[in-house]
Amino acid sequence: MRVSFFATLRKIVGSKHVDLDWPDGLPDTVCLHDVLAAVLDAYPELREELVDEAGSLSRHVHLFVNGRSSKWLPEGMDAKVDGSQTIEFFPAVAGG
Repeated sequence: MRVSFFATLRKIVGSKHVDLDWPDGLPDTVCLHDVLAAVLDAYPELREELVDEAGSLSRHVHLFVNGRSSKWLPEGMDAKVDGSQTIEFFPAVAGG
């Protein structure tokens, strides 16, 4: 599964895109919680940036599936993915 990172997250990962490997191939029941856990397993240095104290996706990070924020998906972080979707992590940015 290909996952993309932007802005400061890309600097931490060292690449715009990474391919997440699943030990036994991508299971049929992967949800966004699983994707987040796999990213944190592969890049533990992202933990401080991606999750809050409860271990949930930080409100300062946007996780997009096919260009749509997980916050607006009907299933939220329980949304199923099969590897054909575009998965992207964006840190919140401010500007003026």
